[in-house]
Amino acid sequence: MDKPITDNQAWLTIKQAANYLGVSYRSMRYAIQLKKEEKANVAFRLKKFGRRTLVNRNSLDTINEIIIRL
Repeated sequence: MDKPITDNQAWLTIKQAANYLGVSYRSMRYAIQLKKEEKANVAFRLKKFGRRTLVNRNSLDTINEIIIRL
């Protein structure tokens, strides 16, 4: 299980971001892949931390919906 999200945490793991939005881990992975391919979810802000991909929490607050397939 992933660490709980703290109030001042700006960057979330994929699992934390999925829990934050109330979607499955797999859906979040699909959404991030579409962002990386520049096909959808352009509001996401991502960064690499080693092998992990992190999602900016503020960018999740600004979206109305995530797209998981085209």
